[in-house]
Amino acid sequence: MRSHRNIAVLPALLLAILLSSCFSQKKVTALKKDLAAVNTQLQQQEATIKTLDQQRKDKQDHNEIDDTANAKFEKFITGANSEIEILISENTVIVGESVVSRKDWDRLNTSLARSQSASKKINQKVVLLTDLIDRNTVFPLDQDLLFEPGKYTVSADVARMIGKFFEPAAKEIDAFIKKYPDFPLSLIIMAKGYADATPIQEGSSLYKSLVARMTLNPANPDSKALNKELSEARAEEIIKLFKKFTIDRSGNKIGNISYMYEGKGETYPNPKATDYKVNDPRRRIVLLFWSVFPDM
Repeated sequence: MRSHRNIAVLPALLLAILLSSCFSQKKVTALKKDLAAVNTQLQQQEATIKTLDQQRKDKQDHNEIDDTANAKFEKFITGANSEIEILISENTVIVGESVVSRKDWDRLNTSLARSQSASKKINQKVVLLTDLIDRNTVFPLDQDLLFEPGKYTVSADVARMIGKFFEPAAKEIDAFIKKYPDFPLSLIIMAKGYADATPIQEGSSLYKSLVARMTLNPANPDSKALNKELSEARAEEIIKLFKKFTIDRSGNKIGNISYMYEGKGETYPNPKATDYKVNDPRRRIVLLFWSVFPDM
């Protein structure tokens, strides 16, 4: 009796095992399909990042992005590309493997979850940085309007109306930050000062004040060194004023902000221009750059 009963139960057990096997294989096939789809997304992101990198290079060539922001872009692009290549390579191997054990199943699940999470984070950054690089993030400030000849600090009258010069950049920054309320963001403000190639008269008050600033420079600096110091002094003044402007304007509620300045001296503000003259007013400017990057 017991023998006959076992024989009767055997087909049912075999059928259950077969159905379980088929069901498991269906789940494996579905997971592999999902993993392949994530690979496709990663490949699309890789192509988008390549385009983003070219746009970065174009802005750099036209002096439309500051060095700090450019370095951050490069760091993200290099890191994202490396992460994508590793994920795609690992996922391609896993998709082609046969899942025959629980360990294989767990590995497939883990790879899918990790790839989906990485793809989401990369995409969030790509969207934000693409938006950033498509915007105007540099504002030229006319030194002839801000500074009197031979001066690198602004008058009291100019200081009172400084918002007129800074408001366009501030509005662009505000609009961008409001667009990404869920991102922890860092704001970078950079001022690059430029000067024409007009010599600064030795013994003049400007000459003496600039030499006094040049603590690490030779005792008799040439015209290029003096103009570089002048351009840096004016860039420094702009940053001081913009910092005060942003604090007064926001009630000091803006989060992580880095303020930087640099003097470029007689270097051409537009590297592509070839028609600058020695005393060209287009060379007497401060370029005010802003960039916003995700902290995550």
